Amino acid sequence: MLAVIGPMFLVVLVGFAAGFIRRFRDAAIHLNAFIFYFALPTFIYTAMVTAPPLGAVPPSVFVIILVVTPALSVALYFLCRVFGAASRAGAAPTALAGSFGNVGYFGIPISIGIIGPEAGLAAGIVHMTHNIFFMNAYPLVRTAVNASAAADGAPQGLGDLWRTRLWPIVKRAVLLNPVLLFMVLALTVVFTPLQMPELFDEPVAMLGGTAVPLALFCVGLALHPALEGIRSGGVPLAPIALGTAAKLAVLPLLTAVAVLPFSAQLGPVWAGALIILAATPSSTTVFLFSQEYDGDGRLAAAILVASTGLSLITLPLVAEFLL
Repeated sequence: MLAVIGPMFLVVLVGFAAGFIRRFRDAAIHLNAFIFYFALPTFIYTAMVTAPPLGAVPPSVFVIILVVTPALSVALYFLCRVFGAASRAGAAPTALAGSFGNVGYFGIPISIGIIGPEAGLAAGIVHMTHNIFFMNAYPLVRTAVNASAAADGAPQGLGDLWRTRLWPIVKRAVLLNPVLLFMVLALTVVFTPLQMPELFDEPVAMLGGTAVPLALFCVGLALHPALEGIRSGGVPLAPIALGTAAKLAVLPLLTAVAVLPFSAQLGPVWAGALIILAATPSSTTVFLFSQEYDGDGRLAAAILVASTGLSLITLPLVAEFLL
């Protein structure tokens, strides 16, 4: 694990060092747009279609993802609400940052590096299920809550709320999501007779080759606005510790426990991919989501920074004791 993640963290450090130069900080939004629309979709597509065949997808994969992770997120939310007013105000971002992992930038390349190329398909499907849930659930719930609070006793009709506020979120997260669209194409290629021509696959693979180093570089850049938010003050320590511990230790442990009853059905590839992706640090998306939907991304940023740094220690421990 250290041999796999060591070079990755060095690239993160390069990105962090580059963040001290203004031109790179200003370019971060454009670099992330390239990753989201071109590099990451093509990387995941190539990893999935070139992976050795695994047969049918075990249904227990979806059960584990859609039960364990949301359950932890809800538990974090209510735990924060008993820690006092400061922690109660950060319950939602803590629940998000403590369960939404960096499964694309970290999880898929680490799974392939540790398990082998056969993990490409498994990690891609786990990533797709994870992101469909989080890219919709948190924005939808927080938008509905914020709309209700803003209504001040005169709630907006459900039809109007769906049309004006909720449907645009679903459309952007599902129908217009290039990562999801390329994953659907990859699944079609893997599980049907359809094959894409080499004229398509070769440039796609070339674009995908830029994804991991550029994404990790951008993770380093993203640590600067996160640290600036933390330095501004007012971030309580209890939810930072709670969210970081949940993301790096509790979620992979719960996932490993959930895998045990299905171990014969899952096999080492699916089980390993589930555990590794559960053990990844918080996603950079949590800071963006919390900034947009909670109005203050500082707490999510603190958990992002803490979990990213500590994952250099916790990921090898997960590999040693849970895989």
